[in-house]
Amino acid sequence: MEACRRADYVRQVEVVRELWGRTARVKDDRAVMVADLMAQWKVTRGEARDLLRHAELFGREAIRETAREGLLSKQHLVVIDKTLEEAPEDQRDEVEAALLEEAQEFDGATLRVIARHILQLLDQDGKAPDNRELAEPKRELHLTSRKDGSVVFRGKVDPETGAKWAALIDPLAKPTSASDTRTTPERQGDALAEIIEMATNSEDLPETGGERPHLALTMSLKDFQEQRGTGDVEGMGPMDAASVRRVACDSKVMRVVLEAKSQPLDIGRATRTIPNQIRRALIIRDKGCAFPGCQRRPRQCHAHHVIHWVDGGPTSLNNLVLLCGSHHRLVHHSDWDVKISAGLPKIERRHGLRWSTAA
Repeated sequence: MEACRRADYVRQVEVVRELWGRTARVKDDRAVMVADLMAQWKVTRGEARDLLRHAELFGREAIRETAREGLLSKQHLVVIDKTLEEAPEDQRDEVEAALLEEAQEFDGATLRVIARHILQLLDQDGKAPDNRELAEPKRELHLTSRKDGSVVFRGKVDPETGAKWAALIDPLAKPTSASDTRTTPERQGDALAEIIEMATNSEDLPETGGERPHLALTMSLKDFQEQRGTGDVEGMGPMDAASVRRVACDSKVMRVVLEAKSQPLDIGRATRTIPNQIRRALIIRDKGCAFPGCQRRPRQCHAHHVIHWVDGGPTSLNNLVLLCGSHHRLVHHSDWDVKISAGLPKIERRHGLRWSTAA
């Protein structure tokens, strides 16, 4: 699949290179070419610019031939292009050779780290970090909540943390199948959400008020049962009823009885919707995300109730299936259905397309 993706991208770049060669290659031509690619190939402005830059990069014979051999991904080309642009002109051939050699062994995220190291070696006269910068690297993160509950963030981290972050994001941001239509930013956003999900399950997280970090949702039972209104996310704002149901599939639930003025009268004990012994049996049966073609491992998955527990669905193997975060959302918020037949999950689109999990 990856080989086909690389070959398709090389063919696209070759076409753009031929078209670009017919122009005078001035600034106006570049703007027109980007606009034409966006209109004809239905790509974003950023993707069109990448195609044009890589078409120019193919003017370097070694890069062109290596890409034709299927040894370079689009991410490799992005790294090589940016690094050559920053490298001293008289050393670009040497940098190119080093990057092409490393690209045959490492993925794009790792190549980016290697490229940064190469540039640092070339700039030996640059400002070296002092001991305080190394001991107390400057890191910033700014979070802003929107009215719809989504969060916008910006910030920066030191090079070492950035490299670790990239190494975490890359394997989780790969397309899940040949039919994965998510853009690179969308896949990276989903990967970040998975990393946060895995971190919340870590036993090493510090406690707050005697509890491990968690997402606290409050919603009336009647609204929850009827899938109407919104739930309240502690510290963040409202969440739609459908999303609350998805989160509640695999969570801890606590009964709270309120008086007329919303003052708590009685608080029950928090209980898990999926007991540990049933989760272990579910892992043995499904081995990971049960959605066709998905390779997500059990620790990256939620336990999904086929018939929701609030609707009377039992918490048993015959009513549960493991789904990764992405496919859990898909099942809850689109036209996919899950059934258990002969003890195994069957995932069916309401238009008739069906898969079953092999024994």
